[in-house]
Amino acid sequence: MDAATRQAIEHECGKLPFLFARYADNGDHAALADLFTRDCKFARPFQPQYPFYGRDRVQAIFRDRPPILVRHIVTNVLVEVISETEARGHNYLTMLSSHASTTPPQEAGGIYVGGFEDHYVLDDGASGLRWRFAERAGMVALHQGGPMPNMPPPSDEARGL
Repeated sequence: MDAATRQAIEHECGKLPFLFARYADNGDHAALADLFTRDCKFARPFQPQYPFYGRDRVQAIFRDRPPILVRHIVTNVLVEVISETEARGHNYLTMLSSHASTTPPQEAGGIYVGGFEDHYVLDDGASGLRWRFAERAGMVALHQGGPMPNMPPPSDEARGL
């Protein structure tokens, strides 16, 4: 593979974590879901032990959650090209949120720092051939200003099992 192709893949895959954050923050669950392959696997940072399977299940997570004012800060995005149709990546994520109101400015309940391990594939989906997440595994490493959220385990049905 030539350097220009490798660089183009790194660029396209490197945009996906930023788009994920933007769509999650803006409540655009349909655009967020379209970043994933139809048969994807996604593990939320607060519950990495309960992955969700399928684009429709990922969309439901964001579509069905209560209103929230949230900002995801994505940094240290690294992409390793495996082939012309596959890549892996890692990025750090800092998340701040408020459940009190969706009107800014609001006081954040806590600061959570973690990241994602990503598997990207060149996918021929509804919006054409483009790079998408095949797998996205999140985790929280540090938190400050509040406890870890106490979220009930999702049902097997909600997870696409």
